[in-house]
Amino acid sequence: MREMRFVQRCYLVLISVIALSGCCREKDIPDHINKLYSGSAKDRNQAALDLSRCGSSAAKAVPRLGQLIYDENVGVQSSAAYALRRIDTEEARKILERAEAARRRK
Repeated sequence: MREMRFVQRCYLVLISVIALSGCCREKDIPDHINKLYSGSAKDRNQAALDLSRCGSSAAKAVPRLGQLIYDENVGVQSSAAYALRRIDTEEARKILERAEAARRRK
């Protein structure tokens, strides 16, 4: 009986870790996009990371993420670029190419 409870607890922990680690709930995408406009760099950073887990489902966020590549906060810049790579639409790839070309010219 003890072993069974232990196995059940381990199973629940494993399910929780999987659920929290890399899932994207499409219904949350609009909220994440709204947070990309936050005055808080921490919120913008987290929103970009959250959207990165959504893949191409988060395509509507691409224009704002493209702006955030030039954010004053380096962490936000990095998270925006990461999200664009993970979203991987044609528009996202073009934005990343232009940003890379601009950095080379500096």
